[in-house]
Amino acid sequence: MPTFVPVLLPALSAVLMAVAGIRDQTARKRGTPPPAGERGLLPLGWAATGVTVLAALAGSVAGGLAEENLRPVLLLINAAWGMLALVALTRLLRRTLRTAEALALAVPVAVSAFLVMGAVR
Repeated sequence: MPTFVPVLLPALSAVLMAVAGIRDQTARKRGTPPPAGERGLLPLGWAATGVTVLAALAGSVAGGLAEENLRPVLLLINAAWGMLALVALTRLLRRTLRTAEALALAVPVAVSAFLVMGAVR
């Protein structure tokens, strides 16, 4: 497996965060007011958060058992990377993810967690 595959999800999340930041900054420079309710906390939603974290943990456990490399630190890292992807998408879309969108995000999060557990020894 190529060495860049385990960091693909966090790298994509960072790109999405950068795109959202650039979009917000150019809107501020133009003087466009932010949409109502955009200030403050991100509207992550409990369902999307739970689905994302459970997908990361399930992928980590499956990958750890398949590769005999089950480490608690890697479980936490994979959950954090999954949450980073969720925050990046929520910030880019400026709204809470629907259940179907959260489930669609759960697939690459679980696959990424599975691959990370196999790549890190």
